[in-house]
Amino acid sequence: MHPVHPGVTSAADATTRVRRAVAAGLMVTVLATALFLGGSVGVGPWDGVYLFRDFVTVPDPVFGANTLGAGGAPRAVPLDAVVAALSTVLPSSLVARLLLVAPLLLVGAGMTVLLRRYGPVATSVGAGLAIANPYVAERLLLGQSPSLLGYAMIPWLVVAVRARRSWAERVLLVLAAALPAALTPVGAVTAAVTVLVTAVVLGPSDRGITRRAGRALDALTLLGPILLLSLPWILAGLRHPTAGASPEGADAFAVRADGPLGVVGSVASLGGVWASGTAPGSRGSVLVVLLQLVLVAAALYARSTITAWPFPARAVPVPTRRALDLAVGAYLATVVSVLLLAGPLLPVWRAAQRVPGVALLRDTHRWLGWAALGVAVLLALGLAVAVDRMGWGRMVAGTLAVVSLAGAVLTVPDVPATLARDVRPVAMPAEFDEIVDLLNDEAQGRVLLLPWQPFRQVDWVGPVQFLDPFPRALEAEVVHARDLLVRRGDQEWLVGGEDPAFATGFASADGVLDSRVLREEGISHVVFWLGSPGEFPRGEEGLRDVHLGEEWIVAEVAPQSP
Repeated sequence: MHPVHPGVTSAADATTRVRRAVAAGLMVTVLATALFLGGSVGVGPWDGVYLFRDFVTVPDPVFGANTLGAGGAPRAVPLDAVVAALSTVLPSSLVARLLLVAPLLLVGAGMTVLLRRYGPVATSVGAGLAIANPYVAERLLLGQSPSLLGYAMIPWLVVAVRARRSWAERVLLVLAAALPAALTPVGAVTAAVTVLVTAVVLGPSDRGITRRAGRALDALTLLGPILLLSLPWILAGLRHPTAGASPEGADAFAVRADGPLGVVGSVASLGGVWASGTAPGSRGSVLVVLLQLVLVAAALYARSTITAWPFPARAVPVPTRRALDLAVGAYLATVVSVLLLAGPLLPVWRAAQRVPGVALLRDTHRWLGWAALGVAVLLALGLAVAVDRMGWGRMVAGTLAVVSLAGAVLTVPDVPATLARDVRPVAMPAEFDEIVDLLNDEAQGRVLLLPWQPFRQVDWVGPVQFLDPFPRALEAEVVHARDLLVRRGDQEWLVGGEDPAFATGFASADGVLDSRVLREEGISHVVFWLGSPGEFPRGEEGLRDVHLGEEWIVAEVAPQSP
């Protein structure tokens, strides 16, 4: 972030210190990732798939009609296409495991690179806190590991924007850093905001114009690579610009109290995910939440002390005030904004959901990633500066780093075991491959999935619901339920706007499928999940069973009689 102060150490000593800092940060990154996800990726079946809430994989993903978001908001564009491409050269089970661990490895490594000049204490604590926190835990338990790629690339994007390189080199660095983030729309938006704010606040301004104008121009030009990477989901979204534009989304996806300190305490301690079943059980403990608040308070206090130490610097340089203020702002701005949108500004936020594209931002818990990294940076720098100014040796420095990391893990003490229990590969029934082969060979139109529910739940997977995997495995366009019913206690919201218009008419009042409606909508086959909850319409003469199995029935819609 800032060059080593001349005269503090020799160039050789500074190089050695940076190397040790990088080694320490990467070691903590690997260990923390293994702690949280080792039980999920290090177990068999090795050719199994993951069916856990939003995180769903299939044995052989294809470039199908649904790969670019057919029929709804392009949430997994271009992610599904990249996964399908990687699965042509790597086993799909390995690609799935990489998708799980990549965000944690990338954010830890990014924090290491960002803080490398501040020594091993800074890199180890920064990397550890970026991985072990309630925000990351709740996104993993929601099954949204891919959306964490945007969070993971924030440190890398800061490094790219601040690089003392030519304009062309910085553009390429931003392009490389934004590439993983832009695999999902929310990641691309995260990258764009990060680049814009960093360039305006911290970016170099060597152009022959005013400093402020130079930074603004840098910010605009550095957004170019992110816009380029965003074209796949932007173009796909233009086909259905109002998909998901439901006012109820503001209420359903607003942050909530996930612990005993209410909504304010939950969000201030980097939690508050909207789905009650995805909050760690430990968040119900006052001591656990208070421990996270202690870490937050220590990070904010560090801002006022880092630049005020009366003792001279030895090996750790003084961070710039702008950098420190940006870290503080990352925490305060996101926490306050998220709380306002869940409280006083909720009516305004609800009305704004009708604007095309705003629904992308409705899950406001996602934006706490900036707050989590702000806390990690401040606490890491504060501890590193304190150790340096006091002249404490490696033993004391190492002990303080270990205590800090232990405290971070104790803020989510039950998460490693929960992930190991619930996010595990399962063996897909051989019947699944039979159906996929059948439909990829014979489907002449669209494929309808029933029961009409956005999530599935079957005994051979376990008690956790998961998105339907067929859209990732079939080449034909798959028609399936997208509208989501969100319940919180005695309240519920139907977040609609994405189900096709004929969804209410493909079955008659007595629950019999209308083959005429199916033909008019281009449906050639219907897949029935036998063990999954939901209404199960009966067939009529216009449907012919082509597969009768233990888990699924596949029926063909007969063509119109001449």
